[in-house]
Parts: sequence; C-alpha cells; structure tokens
Amino acid sequence: SFSSDSSKAVVSTQSTGEQQRLKKPEKTTLPGFSSETAFSPSPSREEYTPEPDVSEVLKQHKERQTKLADQMLSMTQNLKQVSVAARDIIHQDNKNLSEVNDVVERNAVKLEKETAQLEKFNQSSGKCWVWTLIGIVMMIFIVMVIFIRLFPRKR
Repeated sequence: SFSSDSSKAVVSTQSTGEQQRLKKPEKTTLPGFSSETAFSPSPSREEYTPEPDVSEVLKQHKERQTKLADQMLSMTQNLKQVSVAARDIIHQDNKNLSEVNDVVERNAVKLEKETAQLEKFNQSSGKCWVWTLIGIVMMIFIVMVIFIRLFPRKR
C-alpha cells in the first residue's frame, strides 16, 4: 500500500507541474537580446554582440569555401588533362586522315592509269577477235574448196 501511495504522489506532482507549465507561456528570446527585453514594451535594447556561434559559422563557411576551391582546382586540372588528351587524339586522327587521303589519291591515280590500259586492251582485243574470226572463216572456206576438189560430185 505504501508503494501505491508514493506512485500516486509522484504522478500527482508531475501532473501539477505539467499543468503549470502548460498554463504559463514560455518566453522565447532572439539571439543578441536579453530575455527581459524580448517581450518588454520599453524601447531600450542591448547592443548587439556577436556570439561565439557566429565565429564558428564563419569558420565553417571558410572551410566550405576552401573545400570548394580545392574541388574546383582538381576539376579544372582534370578538365585540362582531358582536354590535352582529346587534343592529342585529334592530332593523331588528323595525321591518320592525311595519310589515308594521300593513299587514296595515289590509288585514284593508279586506278585511272589501269583503267586507260584496260580500255586500250579492250579495244585491241576486240580487233584481235575480229581478225581471229576472219581467219577461221577463211580456213573453213579453203578446207571446203579442197574437200570439193578431192571428192567431186557423182553424176
């Protein structure tokens, strides 16, 4: 029974403390103002004095700026390396293209030369075939004449 009475007393004191806290509005203070002047109607205010938090905030901002500057520097160096590598690749590609262009020009000249020779050969080979066919026809004619003379017609 003693333990139940003491627990009721603790609960009742807690509830009364909570009730008082709820009835009484809390005062909020702004940084740089005292709690007495926060809600007082008097126009007198204290001088604004920077708190140690401001120097900490400035220190954090300076650290962030330093980190950002370092990151920007590393990114700039990386961009420069990539740009130099791209420039080297483009130079090599241009060199390769020039070499390929020279080879293509030489091949085009050789192709024109070979085409001219082929046309000349085609023209001469056509004449050769004509003469060959004329020779074959004449041989057949001579063989026919000989055949007719050797084997005359029987009457």
